[in-house]
Amino acid sequence: MSESDNGAGYKRPPQNSRFKAGRSGNPKGRPKGGRNLKTDLAALMKKRIPIREDGELRQVSGQEAILLSLFEKAVRGDLKASAQIITMLMKIDNRDPPPPEPAVVTDNDRAIVEDFLRRNTVLIKRENDS
Repeated sequence: MSESDNGAGYKRPPQNSRFKAGRSGNPKGRPKGGRNLKTDLAALMKKRIPIREDGELRQVSGQEAILLSLFEKAVRGDLKASAQIITMLMKIDNRDPPPPEPAVVTDNDRAIVEDFLRRNTVLIKRENDS
């Protein structure tokens, strides 16, 4: 390499064509704080909207408004709406699973445990005597 290369070589472009310090190589790249569909949808569901219920105006979240609408359809006899509500209820049902069946302890298992305890109790007694 000669002095005019300025350290240029493999994976080292000439000094005059390198990115300047403190400047991005992609200045028009993705803007900071750019939102995606998930964040937009979450914000939309949290947004408060006015509804009229029993002749009174009240503010509810978008999510609650959708659920109220679905519930009203189900009450009027819409089978698809009823199925959707039941499906949602089943997904969020937090009942505990049934307890596991008690393990069957055989005579062989008891013999192994007794042998283990007999050997280890002797060791514990020896350590305490020391």
